Amino acid sequence: MITRSSLALLLLATSPALADNWDLPLAWPADNYISVGAQSFADRVREETEGRIDITLHTGGSLGFKGPEMLGAVRDGLVPIGDMLMNQQIGDEPMLGLTSLPYFLSSFEELQAFEKYFRADLEDIFAKNNQKLLYTIPWPQQQIWTKSEVTDLASIKDMKIRSYDRSSTDVFASADMTPVQLPWGEVIPSLAAGTINAVATSSPSAVDGSFWEFLDYGFPTRQTWNMNAMTVNMDSWNGLSEEDQKALTSIANEMQPALWQSAQDEDTKNMKILAEQGMTLAPISDELRAILAERAEPLRAAAIEKMGAKAKDVVEGFKTK
Repeated sequence: MITRSSLALLLLATSPALADNWDLPLAWPADNYISVGAQSFADRVREETEGRIDITLHTGGSLGFKGPEMLGAVRDGLVPIGDMLMNQQIGDEPMLGLTSLPYFLSSFEELQAFEKYFRADLEDIFAKNNQKLLYTIPWPQQQIWTKSEVTDLASIKDMKIRSYDRSSTDVFASADMTPVQLPWGEVIPSLAAGTINAVATSSPSAVDGSFWEFLDYGFPTRQTWNMNAMTVNMDSWNGLSEEDQKALTSIANEMQPALWQSAQDEDTKNMKILAEQGMTLAPISDELRAILAERAEPLRAAAIEKMGAKAKDVVEGFKTK
């Protein structure tokens, strides 16, 4: 005779497992390459876990989480999975700002090499914050967009340039520029009003802002590099089967090279658009970059000192490897 309790157990055993429905907040619009990459990741995860993990993207900050809050939001389980700009999390974990040290990394290739060198430490930092790191994805090179040509130090003296945080403000001030710290929403009105005559940002933002309507030149200074991380709350991770954990790890590892390439492709695409709109795009001279790096060196040293001995070991180890 089958009892009610035994019937319930039988039905449970023969029913498909309930799906893990994960909400993924992103600060970026849906057509941003970081969001596009995240959607591709979510689609792969849904397919390869046969729907057992169903990730729903909430782009454009629609869930209400601000960028600097993301490390804590994932750590505390407010969301099971999150994408975050690492240098926005330095209030909680200063070493997440290493790639943004002024004039520390000089090229995209060097950024790639540093990510591999720093990866184990990065995983430890997220583990300490109750998270599993899945993948990283970089932003394109930083540039300065100006109304006048940049040829030497004198050509940028007193230039009123938009900066985006305390670090970038200090870096531009060290070059005798006049930084004006502004959120993105105030950049275009400030250009139109003449409050600023230069902007520091990457090429996707230059296209988004139709910079050719206000500015004439673009110069890749690469004074800092920015990188995002996709992480999972460790409690949510531990709730997965070993099979699904392996699937997520495998998909993330497989996709990361393509996600990194997407940043380069995005830069190439946007630089072409900016050139077609009449902007003059040229590198700054090696001599000028060396001068800017030398002037920023005390800022870099002070930032590393503030991060602590571990950060100093990482930087020195990478530079001497």
